[in-house]
Amino acid sequence: MLKEERYDKILEIIDEENYTSAQRLSKLLFVSLPTVRRDLSELQKRNLILRSHGGAKKINTEHIVMPLDFRKSLNHIEKRRICAEAVKLIKDNDIVFIDASTTAVQIADFITDKKSITVVTNSMPLSITLHKKHIKTYCTGGEIQSHSLGYAGSYAEEFVRNFNFDVVFFSCCGINENGMIVDASIPETMLRKAAIRSSEKAVFLCDHSKFYQAAPYNVMPLGDVDIIITDEPTDSEKLKNINHSKIKFV
Repeated sequence: MLKEERYDKILEIIDEENYTSAQRLSKLLFVSLPTVRRDLSELQKRNLILRSHGGAKKINTEHIVMPLDFRKSLNHIEKRRICAEAVKLIKDNDIVFIDASTTAVQIADFITDKKSITVVTNSMPLSITLHKKHIKTYCTGGEIQSHSLGYAGSYAEEFVRNFNFDVVFFSCCGINENGMIVDASIPETMLRKAAIRSSEKAVFLCDHSKFYQAAPYNVMPLGDVDIIITDEPTDSEKLKNINHSKIKFV
């Protein structure tokens, strides 16, 4: 079977099953696991699938929010490198907002030596993690979003408007071809906007897979973000119109 034929067959299988593992593809196609993984990497580069450590899911529609466990596994190493850099922006005594995105919540793993900080988050799991670290934490409350285990809605928006944040850390579904940060959840989009309006500094966390992704709701233009932390190479065409003083590469 030729490589392009194999790609088509993989897409057919993923389309039929919605999600499939690399091991299953290896058995169905009679090829080795390394070959399957290379094929999945190429299909992800073409923006035809979303990869996890163990398999892949096809991108079927811009309106679907991927399940939390699947999104947590996507580009896990890159997300952790981004968060390790992001935490350097937190100073002692800061008031910080961290959203419920699978990228931003990993900042908690790197907060070790910050003194007297206050964190506000709409993430239920993150609020528990920070509490265990003895970090002063407020959770917004509101309507729980099943895809993220995050709170959103008018109650959450009103809650964040009570704070003046030194820094807001957030991520989203991606950046579209027009340079707009976009997301598939309108409640969480509105909450992010409320937090950013109440902040001194907005920090967008995005791994390379988020570029040129479509979603129905606009958060803000990428160029309006104060700091962008990404693993994308410095010569990327995707960032050519952005002031490079705003970009931190990891």
